[in-house]
Amino acid sequence: MSVAGFFSCLIRPYRYQFEHTFRGGSLGQALVLKIAQPATGLEPENSRPGLVSVAGNPTPADATLQWLDSSGVQLRCARWPASTKQVRGTVCLIQGRTEYIEKYYEVIADLRGRGFAVLAFDFRGQGGSDRLLHQPERGHVDTLSDYVSDLEAVMSEILLPECPAPFYALAHSMGAAVMLHSLDKGRLVFDRVVLTAPMIGLGLKRPRQKVVARTARFLNGFGLGERRMPFASQTNYETLNMDRNILTSDPDRFQNSVRLLRKAPFLKIGAPTVGWVHAACQAMEGFRNPEFAFNNRTPVLVVASGSDEVVSLEAIEKLASVMRSLWHIVVPGARHEILQERDMFRDQFWAAFDAFIPGTDI
Repeated sequence: MSVAGFFSCLIRPYRYQFEHTFRGGSLGQALVLKIAQPATGLEPENSRPGLVSVAGNPTPADATLQWLDSSGVQLRCARWPASTKQVRGTVCLIQGRTEYIEKYYEVIADLRGRGFAVLAFDFRGQGGSDRLLHQPERGHVDTLSDYVSDLEAVMSEILLPECPAPFYALAHSMGAAVMLHSLDKGRLVFDRVVLTAPMIGLGLKRPRQKVVARTARFLNGFGLGERRMPFASQTNYETLNMDRNILTSDPDRFQNSVRLLRKAPFLKIGAPTVGWVHAACQAMEGFRNPEFAFNNRTPVLVVASGSDEVVSLEAIEKLASVMRSLWHIVVPGARHEILQERDMFRDQFWAAFDAFIPGTDI
C-alpha cells in the first residue's frame, strides 16, 4: 500500500469531522465540552464522587476528601495522616494514565505504616476528577503541561498548607513523566522523588514510537485531537483475562481493579485520544534532549520493571545514564505496575524505597 493509501485508510473514520471542519472555515478549531461529571450511568447520584471501597480493598481510615480547582477543572483529592506516632513527612502519590485514588489504597496503608502522611489525587480527565470531553471514557489532554498544572495546584493548595513536611513524591508511569518535566522546570518542593516504570519511551512490543508520533501529529494537526487514537488498545478489566494482562502477575490485586470498576464505572477511562498521544509523544521526545534536567538537584530513584511491555526499559536506562542526581534499579520479572504486583516483586520495591526515603543530605 502506498503512503497516500495508508493515510486515506487512516482518516476514513474521520471523514465527517474533516468535512465539518473545512466547511466551518477554521481548520483545527474544536469545541471542548467540559463537564463537571461523567455522563449518565457513569456517576454516583446527586453529588461528586466519593471514595469507593470493595471487598479486599477497603478505604483506609481517617481519609479527608477535598476538591481543588485547577485552571477551571475540579480535581478529586484525598489525604491521610500517618498511622504511627512519629511522623516522617508526607508522600504525594502521582498516578499513571487511567488510574484513580482507590487503586492505591494498599500503597497508602503501606506508607502510613512507615510513618508518612499521604496525599493522592486524580488528574484531570480520569478517576473522579472532571472529564474533559462529552465522551467521559475517552482519555484526553491537550498538553502534558495541563498535568503539570494539576500537580502544581495540588502542591500549592493542599500539600504545602495542610500536610506535614518534609515532602516526598511517588509517581508511576505517566505520572512519572509529569514529575520529570516538573523537575526540569525546577518548580517542585519535594526533597526526594521515587518513580516507578516512568513513561520515557514506549515498550518494545508497541508500534514504533516514531510511527505513533507522526500519526498523532498528523491527525492532531487536522483538528482531530479529541477523537480516539486509531489502533489504540483499551484495557477492559471486566472482560480481560488475567493471563492476557500485561500490567501485573498478581491475580488478587488484578481482581481488586475488576471489582472497583464494576462497582464504580465512573472511574473507567478507555483508549487515549489523538491529542493525548500527541502530548505524550512530545513529552517523551523531550527526554531525548541532552540538556533535559541538566540542572536537576533533586535526588531521584527510578524503579523499573524487568518484564515491562508498556514502557521502554532501554529508554529508562538511557536517561538514567545522563540525568544528574538519578539512580535506578531494575526488578527482574516484574510487570508494568510493580505496586500492584506479587509480594516477591513489591518487597524489592519497598526495600529500595526504604533505603532511599527519607535519606540523608547529599
